[in-house]
Amino acid sequence: MDELKLINLDEIDKIILNMLQENARISFKEIAEKAKVSEGTIHVRVKRLLSKGVIRGFKAIIDPKQVGKSATAFVLIKADQRAFGKAINKIKRIDNVYEVHDVTGSYYAILKVRVKDTEELASLIDKIGSIEGVTATETAVVLRSLKEELTIKL
Repeated sequence: MDELKLINLDEIDKIILNMLQENARISFKEIAEKAKVSEGTIHVRVKRLLSKGVIRGFKAIIDPKQVGKSATAFVLIKADQRAFGKAINKIKRIDNVYEVHDVTGSYYAILKVRVKDTEELASLIDKIGSIEGVTATETAVVLRSLKEELTIKL
């Protein structure tokens, strides 16, 4: 496995990252004022953070319920070890699957899915369960989301 090269972040980088996580549309001028440096410095730093992969992009955070994705669930996957890779590659391409995590324990993977309703969830679970290599699924439907943190604390 390749060793991850950590980026050494100074206080200015942390200010930039924290402010962009809070509001990706904030101006470099506002960040520069807070960091007490020039706009040019902010521009260069953001460009470096992007090129190093620290910042992976700028995206809108959408309320899933407002766009018809009212039901969230976590689907735990058991799989045939020999077919796990192919099964996961198929699962990753399914539209309503938003996260796929390879995990330890008695399950091979955990998926985060978002769907319109329980009927759509049932169809999705059937689809996942029918993929060659998937031997079992277990689903936990989210009743309430008590915390969903989208930012990384620095």
